[in-house]
Amino acid sequence: MEKSKKTANRNSIIFALLYGVTYLPVVLLLKHRVFGQPISVIIALVPVITFSIFIFKLIKAFSVLDEVKQRVQLEAVVIGFSLTAMLIMILFLLSLSDISNPGWFGYADLLAYCWLFYFVGWFISKKKYGV
Repeated sequence: MEKSKKTANRNSIIFALLYGVTYLPVVLLLKHRVFGQPISVIIALVPVITFSIFIFKLIKAFSVLDEVKQRVQLEAVVIGFSLTAMLIMILFLLSLSDISNPGWFGYADLLAYCWLFYFVGWFISKKKYGV
């Protein structure tokens, strides 16, 4: 059982790194190069595929965690999702008020905030349960 936990954790970390390694170059490539639409779509799908594999491996790694660690992860996701929903609501309301500027805040920034909010939730939950 202990070996399967280590393998599951290692696999999720490896695929998280693979996702990061594919996401950043794709963003830079699509931002600074002009490709035809079909090629751009194919390039844009690469990080989506690696992220899907990462999520699959992460869920598999969660299934071997004990109950308290699963609770910590669930609470971290709930806090992260809630903060992300609030941020999207704020940005939407500001855009309705003609206050926001798309140059100030884009989709890439939203993705970074999603990860930040998850880690905020993880830290709060970890402290709460003393894990």
